[in-house]
Amino acid sequence: MTPPSLQLRAVYEENFQFVWRSLRRLGIAEADVPDAVQDVFIVVHRKLPEFEGRSKLTTWLFGICLRVARDRQ
Repeated sequence: MTPPSLQLRAVYEENFQFVWRSLRRLGIAEADVPDAVQDVFIVVHRKLPEFEGRSKLTTWLFGICLRVARDRQ
């Protein structure tokens, strides 16, 4: 079994740009994007063990981006 920290690292490395672009498209100001990205990956860290794969990973990540963007506006 792969340790969760390695899974998180892979999700982060493979999807960082997707999360960044998604947050920008959702209206997060350029100066606020780094903090918003951090917020997204904090949620991912907490919820990744619950991800069941019923949707694409990017769909799940975009849902988290939507909630983070909404909470920041």
